[in-house]
Amino acid sequence: MTATAAFSPKSTKVKFHLPGGAQPLILLPVKVNGRGPFEFILDTGAGTSLLSSELAKQLEVKVVGSKEGQSAGGKVSVSLAKVDSFAVGEAKMDDVDVGIVDLSHIGKTIGAKIDGDLGYNFLKHFRITIDYRDCEIRLDDPKRIESFGSPAKTEIAMRLASPAKPLILVDVHANGRGPFQFAIDTGTSTTAITPELAKELGVASAPIGPATTGGAHVDVTAGMLQSFQVGGAKVDNMSVVVADFFAMLSQAVGAKLDGIVGYNFLRNYKVVIDYPNELFSLL
Repeated sequence: MTATAAFSPKSTKVKFHLPGGAQPLILLPVKVNGRGPFEFILDTGAGTSLLSSELAKQLEVKVVGSKEGQSAGGKVSVSLAKVDSFAVGEAKMDDVDVGIVDLSHIGKTIGAKIDGDLGYNFLKHFRITIDYRDCEIRLDDPKRIESFGSPAKTEIAMRLASPAKPLILVDVHANGRGPFQFAIDTGTSTTAITPELAKELGVASAPIGPATTGGAHVDVTAGMLQSFQVGGAKVDNMSVVVADFFAMLSQAVGAKLDGIVGYNFLRNYKVVIDYPNELFSLL
């Protein structure tokens, strides 16, 4: 059965918090089957929403199958299930397909309990506004006309890698060069680039500890870009991580990725992801 969104006539706003210190992730309150709220990662990099193994057990969710998934850390086994409902504030959706996985390793990395991961199969019905300054997320029915008050620094067409792997793809210019193809991922803390792009741009990098990238724990090196630009939105002297998981990730999503736009760029703006109208804006 295909999931259907039951929209409230009004937009809904919820507060989120950013645990993890230098490696933060957005955690927001989600009700599952009318219970909760539980702490979920807002993850535009995930195709299917996820429940932690503990929460699935607590809610007595029945597993209906399994599949092999792909994360930045490699292949993972995912149990498949369905829940009666997900709700974020007043925005509710019934009959939601979910995966069940162990999320404890990400929780340990950011020092917070993680109950699940809110992915594309829920988010795709909405226009999502992420206000990092006020730690607030707003979900709107995309049919409503919206005036943002101030003109957008950038409003560009976004494209999805594929329906099965719905990473948001945008064109990026780095150090005045490009365009390069990057994914927008709210589940990534620091913007990441491929070793090939680092070499092309002359980015010197030094090893650092593990990072939370694409919802996984990976070892990376760190470097600096003189400039990083998405449309008219530009940040100078920005830290990036250089990671070697992109070949595997590009193969998994069926699109060549030069990098991932993460929190350290997005936090400078009010981020609007309008899935139904395929528009990405930074205010």
